[in-house]
Amino acid sequence: MEVGVATDVGAGQRSNEDAWSAEQLHKNVTLLAVADGFGRPGGVPAANLILETVRDAVRRELRRATFPSRTLSPTDVRQLLVSSFAEANDRLFRIGGGNDDCVTAASTCTAVLIINDQAFIAHVGDSRAYLLRRNELVALTNDESIVPELVRSGGRTLRLGKQRPSRPLLMRALGIEDAVAVAPKVSHYTLHARDAIALLTDGAHRAVPLADLQPALTKGETADASAQRVVALARIGGGADNATVLLARDATVHGSPAEHTRAPKRARPNRVMLLIAFLLFIVTTAGIIAWWLSDTHLYLGTDESGKVALYAGAPANFYGIPLHAMRKTYGVAADSLPSDVQRGLEHGLQVSSQAAADDFLRTQSNTK
Repeated sequence: MEVGVATDVGAGQRSNEDAWSAEQLHKNVTLLAVADGFGRPGGVPAANLILETVRDAVRRELRRATFPSRTLSPTDVRQLLVSSFAEANDRLFRIGGGNDDCVTAASTCTAVLIINDQAFIAHVGDSRAYLLRRNELVALTNDESIVPELVRSGGRTLRLGKQRPSRPLLMRALGIEDAVAVAPKVSHYTLHARDAIALLTDGAHRAVPLADLQPALTKGETADASAQRVVALARIGGGADNATVLLARDATVHGSPAEHTRAPKRARPNRVMLLIAFLLFIVTTAGIIAWWLSDTHLYLGTDESGKVALYAGAPANFYGIPLHAMRKTYGVAADSLPSDVQRGLEHGLQVSSQAAADDFLRTQSNTK
């Protein structure tokens, strides 16, 4: 996955209150997110606080799902995103110091959690997520905001001429009310090979027409170059607000492009060495079996009919291969021998030679 990010303070702002996050949380899990906030509770921008909390909550749940291992269903993932947004909302609401009459800090948040080739998009506010597939750009989220002029006009379109419309008013944001009231809208998409995901704060997507946005995200040689181009277009288009663009190409391939370039070299085994190792294993195994089957390792046991027999090797199997061979069968039933001898035969009674085995069996038969 190639991730490029660009951000700009905008012509009408003194500081950049946008934040972004792109992190591989597991070998096949990546979290992409942008946030646009205001207020700095405890000196931390609201957008940074929201993304930090969402990321930590998702990482914590993934760790719980891995140890012990369990599979997260789509419903589990949706609930994970809802609960992580709720945790972020409650944290900002608690430390922001706001009340019913005064909002001191709030933030939008659009997060994409990619698991293998499945993308789960959680969204609150007016930042946007786009899917770029075969040079076609499709919006995956809807803006949760309204234009003040449309409110004052009762919903009618106004003739503004060259007058710049006011900044849209957010209908929902994190950090201003109870988490239940601002639960994220979560959607689920299956990604295809070569798909790209683009996340834009409103300062970027409102200042760049869709007709210009699509080629800008497509034509760049690198993801960084494309993101920088969109931010530049936003500034040229008169964008006064903070503008942030996060572009992730090859979104189904987790990890950086450099890692995947090196991975085949590390993962590809040397066939000659594998063949040599296999042959050594075969030779070693054969040697062990031959050693155990030699006449220097003899024991008395029973055959399938319950008669006493002399074996060379060990009374055991190696991956289904018997480590013993029969040398001689006696016409003596095992159950005709003393009970202690019978128990010994079940586990193999070691003898030094065939003559010693004959003498031992003759003695025990006479004893019985």
